[in-house]
Amino acid sequence: MSTRVGSADRGDPDAVVIRPGYLDGHWTKTSRTDQGVRDKVGGTHRPLPELLHALLDAGLILERFAESGAPSPIVLAVKARKRG
Repeated sequence: MSTRVGSADRGDPDAVVIRPGYLDGHWTKTSRTDQGVRDKVGGTHRPLPELLHALLDAGLILERFAESGAPSPIVLAVKARKRG
């Protein structure tokens, strides 16, 4: 199996490993497990600025942010409202 899965390898909770392909934005169904969603429908990684710009480009007003996960975040929550 290719290690180019476009995500962070969280197999060891004490050492998250960023694999090649993490920032290139390609869509993949390659996964290290068959227990998740990625191997069934696919996924990609987008850098945080790209995600936030997409929300702004959609005309949303960004109000709050939160993230969770340890040792590094795996969830990003955004509170936004539509302009006008």
